[in-house]
Amino acid sequence: MAGAKRTRKQSYFEAKAARETAAKQRTYLAKTGEWVVDHQEGWTLTLLAVIHGYDQLAAGATSPFVHLQHKIPEDSEDRYYRGTRDIYFVLHWTVVFTYIRVVVMSRLLEPFARWYGVKSAHKLTRFGEQGWLAIYYTLSNAAGLYVMYNGPHWMNSRGFWEGYPEGHRQMSALMKTYYLMQMGFWFHQIFVLLIEERRKDFVVMFAHHIATCNLLVWSLYANFTRIGNAILCTMDLADIFLSAAKCLRYLKMEKLSVTSFVVFILSWIYTRHYLYMKIMLSIINESRQYIPKDMWHPEKGAYASTNVLLVFSILLGVLQLLLIYWYVLMMRIVYRFIFNGNLEDNRSDSEDDGDNRGDVCASENGNRNGSGSGNSSRKQQQNSKKKAE
Repeated sequence: MAGAKRTRKQSYFEAKAARETAAKQRTYLAKTGEWVVDHQEGWTLTLLAVIHGYDQLAAGATSPFVHLQHKIPEDSEDRYYRGTRDIYFVLHWTVVFTYIRVVVMSRLLEPFARWYGVKSAHKLTRFGEQGWLAIYYTLSNAAGLYVMYNGPHWMNSRGFWEGYPEGHRQMSALMKTYYLMQMGFWFHQIFVLLIEERRKDFVVMFAHHIATCNLLVWSLYANFTRIGNAILCTMDLADIFLSAAKCLRYLKMEKLSVTSFVVFILSWIYTRHYLYMKIMLSIINESRQYIPKDMWHPEKGAYASTNVLLVFSILLGVLQLLLIYWYVLMMRIVYRFIFNGNLEDNRSDSEDDGDNRGDVCASENGNRNGSGSGNSSRKQQQNSKKKAE
């Protein structure tokens, strides 16, 4: 329109001054947060060097950050109790997983995807995230099944309760290491979720992570690690195929991606609904066949009162509701694929980098994973802003 005023375009120096002003206005906390995200490999490696240096040079290889604590004196099976010093071991593994994740993504998986022909910066990051998760869940599931196989609860739900609390509060080194490492991983997942680019189901994923951490902490405290081990195993299997399906799609292996997605759906239904509900029914019904009602003797490690078991049932129920929510999203994708041939992720609204993207499924694995190298997505946003200016 002739009479309309034309907006004067900012000069280079004006745009630079505006960026500098905005940078000065950022809070110290925001700058610290950005530094933590952008330098994950550096600060985690430094922390690990300090922890292990202290362990070897000052603590005589007995530091609670590195070694299991609360060993039972003169126990013929070298078993352990849980105790307050276990928190150091968990924190150590939170840092370890943060370091391993960023190294595996940036030094192994993203270079491989780039070599294979993936060009999009977004897809490289997502391939790294999902590849790391596929590796972790494969190892975690194998470790969890091995722990269960060597325990009295292998294919035996009675083993969740028989002999409680004795025999339950005394953990083998294998069980305790596995359980504390899992806690470290899930605390690490909360950190990853918070530094990630926000997605549509951020609130649901955050609720999932909080519920999972609560279940891990309180099951350890109440000496219900056997049932916790079983639940973790039901969770890991499906995620392997979900992450694999996404990676295969980024590599344009469509047929293998679809096959992995089908296996994911089937394994999800069997492990996360059928087996999971069997475990919940064991808590509600079977527990009372082997544990006296209102068994509350904290001095003996017995916390199986009616109220405690009710709280565990509620937490597991909340988790199952979240799983049902993700299952509905997956069924929507299955429907779209059957009728439209489209396997895109309908939960990802902020992930599009303009490169014909689309994840292979509506993930709960965004659910369990919380991924992202953090600084990649933010750098993309910053570059977009600079172009706009």
